[in-house]
Amino acid sequence: MNGINGVIPLPSGPSPDFRSLLHAPAEFVELLPVAAYACDREGRVLWFNRLAEQLWGRAPRIGDPTERFCGSYGLYFDGRKISREETPMAQALATGEPVQGAEGIVERPDGSRIWAMVHILPVKNKDGAVIGAVNCFHDTREFHRMSAELRDKQDELEDFFENGAVPLHIVSGEGTILRANKAELDMLGYSRDEYCGRPITDFHADEGAISEILACLGRGEKIDRFPARLRAKDGSVRDVLITSSPRVRDGRFINTRCFTVDVTAEKAAEGRAAESEERYRQLLQALPAAVYTTDAQGRITYYNRAAAEMSGREPELGTDQWCVTWRLYKPDGTPLQHDECPMAITLKENRPIRGVEAIAERPDGTRIPFIPFPTPLHDSRGKLVGAVNMLVDISERKQAETSQIVLLKELNHRVKNNMQMLQALLVAAQRETVSTEARNVLADATRRIAAMAAAQKVLYEEDQPTSFLAQDFLKSVCEVAKSTFSDRADIVVEEAPGSISNDMAMPLALIVNELLTNAVKYSGKTQGSGPIRVGLSSDGADYRLWVQDDGPGFEFTRTHRKGSSGLGLVEGLARQLGGSFSVERNGGARCSVSFPHKGVGLQ
Repeated sequence: MNGINGVIPLPSGPSPDFRSLLHAPAEFVELLPVAAYACDREGRVLWFNRLAEQLWGRAPRIGDPTERFCGSYGLYFDGRKISREETPMAQALATGEPVQGAEGIVERPDGSRIWAMVHILPVKNKDGAVIGAVNCFHDTREFHRMSAELRDKQDELEDFFENGAVPLHIVSGEGTILRANKAELDMLGYSRDEYCGRPITDFHADEGAISEILACLGRGEKIDRFPARLRAKDGSVRDVLITSSPRVRDGRFINTRCFTVDVTAEKAAEGRAAESEERYRQLLQALPAAVYTTDAQGRITYYNRAAAEMSGREPELGTDQWCVTWRLYKPDGTPLQHDECPMAITLKENRPIRGVEAIAERPDGTRIPFIPFPTPLHDSRGKLVGAVNMLVDISERKQAETSQIVLLKELNHRVKNNMQMLQALLVAAQRETVSTEARNVLADATRRIAAMAAAQKVLYEEDQPTSFLAQDFLKSVCEVAKSTFSDRADIVVEEAPGSISNDMAMPLALIVNELLTNAVKYSGKTQGSGPIRVGLSSDGADYRLWVQDDGPGFEFTRTHRKGSSGLGLVEGLARQLGGSFSVERNGGARCSVSFPHKGVGLQ
């Protein structure tokens, strides 16, 4: 059928019956790719195809006057449900005018709804009277779905542009700002009207930078993180990095989208870091101590002037490893390989090293004793990235220690001589007195002075200025005490590991002397009986000095404190050491003095 002005014409000749005219061959109707139906002048449905039935969700009754104009269960146009007399088909039959592209919603009997678009052409006879109409309509749900998706994407793009966290603006090929998002306006402090529509060059602090940016974009080149400086409304200048891709059409630069990253804070932090690093380097250079750093592999990365002066050479950065010194030695003079030095251990074991000494040799042969303080360096994730070492020259300290040792030896020697003289005077007085009581008192005093002299002898002979070996100390005191007991006592010194500080020597010497004297006097020792044993041991937090015999033993009571000046002295000296005195009776007497570890280092 050829349509003229949207109206299907009737053929010339006798007037045909309108039903026959509007009836189409069934095969042809079913081949139509759209839903279709026809109505007579009164709007009664004459025929419809399968696609129409599927879209309606029902099959209308052909010729039924109650189902006029349309076969749908319900129709909605402009958001409201319409009656059959308001349908586009009724409009076309009433006016004789075609309806093209009207869209509404078809409601099915099951309640489902489908968007559909109708195209209605009236059919007229030769006199121009409307005798019916044909409606071709189709499902537009996919179109609506795609339109909704497109709107969603457009909304997303608009939201991305406007509310994105990164400042963004669009510049035309002529250099005019077309759009800017909220982040960019907030960054610079302008309103949209103050910023958009103006040349981008108005907001750049460096004319050369924006000229280069526009030139690159004009050539169709992308710029990535280009450094620039933008003027804010408050007069400040923001350091930014600009990334932009030009939009080119037919070889012509149309516009560009510019992402702007504000790095003002980072630039300021970099400046502060650079200043801090410079101050740090100046500080290290001003230090009188040798300081150097290495990477995780031990290669020297930095050294100050004191390090170069101490080593007598200029270390090679990135080449020299572990230490800035030319050669290394242990305190006893044996060679120390660089890969075994404290700095090497710090890097290999990832821990600081403290309390060791070494000797550095310069290329000219001079040697310097020093103490290293290597400390590992870590990044923010805790990964080892290197180490820093400070070398403290202890040459003057070593000289002072030598002088101190000489002075202490001289002092101890004089004290020892004075004690020996005092001991000789007491022995002479003991021989001359006729009083038994006085002789006993002088004998006790002589033994105590002898014990103190024995301790002083050990102080004089030891190489260490502040401590001495416990084993040597006990042997010396016991040998002197034994010489005063004639042949009545056999004294055995058990193993006594570790060392004792000088300030504890005299109290311990007097304690040993009194306990040995007590054991000889009151344990019934005779020639050939069991030995008296003396020892020093540790039971954890405290140390114990003990003297044991195999005599009858005794219980240490208040009576003993009053009647035995020796044991009372022991108890007082124990308190002086911060300890206590006790007696155990188990196959003899075991007298013990326990005192804290302060001043004593047992190995």
